[in-house]
Amino acid sequence: MRKKILLLIVLLPCLSFAQNFKMESKDSLNGKPKNAIAFSGFVNSIYFYDFVGYDSQYPALNIASIPVGNVLKEPSTNFVIFQTRLRFKSEHQSKIGVIKVYFEGDFINSANAFRIRHALISINKWDFGQTWSNLADEDAWPNMTDYDGPPTGVWPRPTMIRYNAFKGKKNSLSLSLEGPSLDYQAHHAIDTIVSTAYQDIPDFTIRYRYKTDKFHFQIGGVFRYIKYKNSLDSTFNYEPGYGISASTGITLFKRDLFHAQATIGKGISRYLVGFEGYNWDAVPTGNGTIELVPAIGGFIGYDHYWDKEKKFSSTAVFGYINIKNNVLSFPGDFMTGYWGLVNVYWHPIPDLDIAVEYVAAYRENALLETGDGGRVQFMVQYNF
Repeated sequence: MRKKILLLIVLLPCLSFAQNFKMESKDSLNGKPKNAIAFSGFVNSIYFYDFVGYDSQYPALNIASIPVGNVLKEPSTNFVIFQTRLRFKSEHQSKIGVIKVYFEGDFINSANAFRIRHALISINKWDFGQTWSNLADEDAWPNMTDYDGPPTGVWPRPTMIRYNAFKGKKNSLSLSLEGPSLDYQAHHAIDTIVSTAYQDIPDFTIRYRYKTDKFHFQIGGVFRYIKYKNSLDSTFNYEPGYGISASTGITLFKRDLFHAQATIGKGISRYLVGFEGYNWDAVPTGNGTIELVPAIGGFIGYDHYWDKEKKFSSTAVFGYINIKNNVLSFPGDFMTGYWGLVNVYWHPIPDLDIAVEYVAAYRENALLETGDGGRVQFMVQYNF
């Protein structure tokens, strides 16, 4: 009950002006309304049939969750509304510059509780809060119903401090300090000396972006230190991790879109959305140290519009991932994986989307055991 009351408290300010969607104050500063507030979002309903039956509550097909070997396949169906989102944004003119606030949440959890996706304050060239990592490229996201986007892509949303060094009509450069994530664990069967530790050095990223009306290209890098503890002498040690990611979006034939992203690095599995939380950034070596795990991931996608009015469209996406190491050669965790989808979208009116999508994934572990999964999804979404 307390959760429901808190949710109502959060939503009431939005509901008070939801029928207007946008409000502007009568007083002005710098020739603009001193305060402007907007509310938007969408209701998303997905119905899917899963041919394997695993993780049937979650509205995304994740390569890492696919079981390998001889497993009992138990097809399942489910209806979910987790992806429904609420957005709030405001712009405030002040003596120190324009202050922008952006907030977005959804209901991606088993309890259907409200969850924060983005919460960001922007003051002049600075951003403070939680949003897409500086390494991510939201414009490279293909048109798809699968919630996570390509699981082989870079889509984390850490809390950060970001400095936008410059942002011109075509070129931009930004740097950020992002909250470090503990994405490895102790393996006492291999090493009883190494244990996990609290991370105390932020991840550092840098991103350059070039954009025109028909093309954009982005390249970014991340450097991080992963901290661990030697339980024999209680000393702390650090292992450096790094990665680079490049992405693009190209308009073809006046209305189609080509998307691509490629990422490579060491100790950066947490940045690949389908593999965050699996403790694959590092593993113990057996001699009191850890080794960072190399990772390669990426995808290509194509959005095709069948008519000039863009009422009908189709998207095809293919993704690849490889996460292997020279230490833990026997567990089924580390693997090579493939993922892909095809869909058809119908946009009968500007704010309504209806789609049918087929998603498939394949996984092979270090023992050469394989597994595959697939599902068919039907989505109805209305944007407001």
